[in-house]
Order: sequence, then structure tokens, then C-alpha cells
Amino acid sequence: MVGICQITSTLYNAVVYANLEVTQRSNHQFVPSYVTASRDATVVYGSIDFQFKNNRNYPIKIMCSVSGGVAKFQIFGLKQDDDYEVEISSYETGRTSTAIYSEAYKILKKDGKVVSKELMSKDTYKRH
Repeated sequence: MVGICQITSTLYNAVVYANLEVTQRSNHQFVPSYVTASRDATVVYGSIDFQFKNNRNYPIKIMCSVSGGVAKFQIFGLKQDDDYEVEISSYETGRTSTAIYSEAYKILKKDGKVVSKELMSKDTYKRH
């Protein structure tokens, strides 16, 4: 396959960068060490799942490799005329003695110009 290819440390980030539709996502209980707040998705077998939909016109291919304890995901698909450059903006919005609050936005660009900015999530994490 040629066209889109996204490489990232998490499947969630690869899915967002490939501009696929996230249908179910929950953040971790604590901010993970491998990504910033609101850039994570947790899975707990039988109770919490991360789900997404291929909203593209053709099938995609997901590849994962692990090296040195780090998983890297790649998503391949055919390039489409309506593809966008995707950016993720995430930041902490507040902090208390027991919680960390954050938000993440997906920014779509076409020819270097911002086309849309969408709130993906508002998350609450427990503090260690």
C-alpha cells in the first residue's frame, strides 16, 4: 500500500494521526510515562476498550513492532484527495492535590492552513 503512513508509540496516536474515527476511548487512571496527558487510551480486558473505525474509502493495514520494550505502530492506506495533515495539541488545564486535568485537540490542515480544530477529550487523572 502507498499513501498515508503514521508511526507512533501508541495505537491511539497512530489512529488519530491517520485521521481515523475514534469510537470509544478512556484515559488511564494516572498520566502514563510514555505520552503526555490526553494522548493515551487504556484497555482492560473485559471492561474497558479502545475502539476505532476505518472511515476511509479503502482498507488500512496496521503494523506493530516492539524493540527495547517500546511498541511502535504504523498505519498504511491509500492516499485520498480529501486527506489532511493532522496535528495533536494536548495540555494540562488544571491541577489539584488529587487530580490532573487535561485536554486534547485534533487540528486538521490542508496546504498548511488550519481547516478545523476539534476537541477530542477532556481527561482527569489521579495524582501519584
